[in-house]
Amino acid sequence: MSNAPDLPAFLAVWGSAAQRALQTLPSGVTEAARRSWFDTVAVMAAGVVENCTRSAMRSTANTNGQLTPGDAALVLGTASHALDYDDVCMLATCHPSAPPVAALLAILPLLEQHRPDLTWSDMIGAYVLGTETTLRLGEWLGFRHYGLGFHATNTLGVVGVAASVAHVLRLPLKQAHAALAIAASHAGGLRANFGTDTKPLHVGFAAAAGIRSALLAQAGASASDDVWGPSGFFHAFSGGDAMTALPWTALSPWALARPGFEHKRFPSCYLTHRLIAGIVAIRHRQVGYAGKPVHIAIEVPLNGLSALKYPHPATGLEAKFSGPYCAATAWIDGAAQLPSFNDAAVKRPALQAQMRNVVVRERSQTGESLDSAPVHVTVRGEGWSDSIVVDWAPGSPADPMTRDQLRSKWHECASHAGLSTDDSSIFGLLDAPLDTRAADLLLPLRKLLLTAISKETT
Repeated sequence: MSNAPDLPAFLAVWGSAAQRALQTLPSGVTEAARRSWFDTVAVMAAGVVENCTRSAMRSTANTNGQLTPGDAALVLGTASHALDYDDVCMLATCHPSAPPVAALLAILPLLEQHRPDLTWSDMIGAYVLGTETTLRLGEWLGFRHYGLGFHATNTLGVVGVAASVAHVLRLPLKQAHAALAIAASHAGGLRANFGTDTKPLHVGFAAAAGIRSALLAQAGASASDDVWGPSGFFHAFSGGDAMTALPWTALSPWALARPGFEHKRFPSCYLTHRLIAGIVAIRHRQVGYAGKPVHIAIEVPLNGLSALKYPHPATGLEAKFSGPYCAATAWIDGAAQLPSFNDAAVKRPALQAQMRNVVVRERSQTGESLDSAPVHVTVRGEGWSDSIVVDWAPGSPADPMTRDQLRSKWHECASHAGLSTDDSSIFGLLDAPLDTRAADLLLPLRKLLLTAISKETT
């Protein structure tokens, strides 16, 4: 591939990244990609029984059990985000892995026809390029994009999916550029839909539209490189701001390596994770008072409540985006797990009473990073008080999940969906040689997931 000198900066750097993704990746990046694939497929399995996933399947033109790549992407993408348990990266305030993983699994049968030699290494390279595209685009736009009300996992993720699919299809550079620009015209997704089935559908939308964009480009549809110029994507999705210099260069490390991705230990909005961790830590220190009525005060950085729109949630979905609820369930139950976020759990009288004694407020200080700025937690009971400061969430690069913890997460997710926890195919994501045929490794997982979803809708 070669880049014309008059290309927009985003495309020029993207072309360099696409070339790097074709080469042998650093071992640390490959290992991180394996872990993120494993984590994403685990939460996808948990999501097969959720209403949003069943709705996605029922909406498809399912003929004799066969789904088009786009329909499969809609269903698998929705499942991957159904429980808000998939990984995040605050470089772009989004979930980077779910859209490309869902899309690459969805398009496998088509790839098997045209590229039967495709290896696990090829799929990892496509995934790395896709997440890199998403995150560097988000880094360029900055938090303002999210602050305007967009769900970046969809608006940015669709472009990342197009990059991943263009990579595995080995599209010529001109067609790959067209795929990215077509995907940009699919961009959408509003934070106003958080706490409903539409939020996980956003991942399905991104995965399906990204595939469609790459296939349209392959079929000859044209698009303009001006999408990445002064009056294009940046201008539109930053609220009309003038385009700033691109912070991404050909020498930038892969985002998967630095800053890295956060693998969730709690199935709720990532902005709740440090407050949950702080309350659980105090509960362990004050074991004699654990679960008894207390007053809880939480201070988060500016914008730390941006996604937490339900101070008084009525459903399990809303509770995932509620600071008071997550604090209350962490104190009463000593954890925040999948059963913590069903409708019955929210309605518990003790939980409702404790939730009324939680106060969460934002600091006014600017310039703090959402992923590392201190979260202050204070718990006060009758005659005692305890406080803690939490800088990093469990599962972040500063406190990464171990291999055993990842395996435990798979067991939790599979059990939630009633799937066998000893299915050996998923462990190949961590251990299979890189030259393993992609179809041999991934088609069994694709079949497992889609079969489980089909059973839920019959």
